Amino acid sequence: MFPAAVYPLPESVMTSAVLLLLLASTALPIYLLVFRPIRRTETWGIGEMAAITVLFIITLPLAATLVGITLPLSLLDLSTVTLAQNALFVGLSAYVVMGRYALPPERLGLITGGWPRGVLLGLAAAAVVIPLALVSEELAIFLLGLVEGPAQAVARAEAEHLLDPLRPVLEALPGGVATGWFLMLLVVIVPVGEEVFFRGFVYGGLRDRWGAIPAALASAVFFSIAHLQLVHGLPILVLGVLLAFLYERTRSLVPVIVTHALNNVIAIASIWYGWG
Repeated sequence: MFPAAVYPLPESVMTSAVLLLLLASTALPIYLLVFRPIRRTETWGIGEMAAITVLFIITLPLAATLVGITLPLSLLDLSTVTLAQNALFVGLSAYVVMGRYALPPERLGLITGGWPRGVLLGLAAAAVVIPLALVSEELAIFLLGLVEGPAQAVARAEAEHLLDPLRPVLEALPGGVATGWFLMLLVVIVPVGEEVFFRGFVYGGLRDRWGAIPAALASAVFFSIAHLQLVHGLPILVLGVLLAFLYERTRSLVPVIVTHALNNVIAIASIWYGWG
């Protein structure tokens, strides 16, 4: 017998499938965030966290695919995805906490009073947090080397650096204005959005249920998984734990955002200058 011929699916079928997935991945979060019955005496929980997660892990990438955003990213593509994702993080977290549950913004760590002190705390914390995260990368390579061999582990770490989706964007920046906007995205918008969601919303919600230490560990694991990296998963995990404890001590996102921003500066510099 001759093997059956395999034909690629028509583009219209693929587009229809993506649209159906997009609708499904939007309908569930809408129900969980808008229509699911709640009691105002409760605090937000796993359902709302899952809803926002579906939107940024499934819905947003599907929408990006439909509008033609693919790797390697251009600066416009990066800007579109970054602004959309962090608007989801901030807007939906604030909607759930302040709108659905009628809680004050302080429950998300949105405290502006005493921000100069918060900035100084963030700078001081960065001097401890960032070196620990960098050391943990070496530990990750060592641990991975125990499994697949030291040379392969080092090669995998180098490959992750080379395949970083930010690299082609950074290398193609045309001038000063574009570079300034790139830094604004990665050093301001991303730290604000991610800290509101991962520390203010996820850690804050889990802490109310499980306590500080389990919530710090769980939110940090989630933070690490969301970045989809193997070798750098451990440094991101360590960073997530330390940022959660910094937030727990201060109950303000200001120092946490500052520390996260400085960590991103180091990450950008490592790509720019070929460190690591």
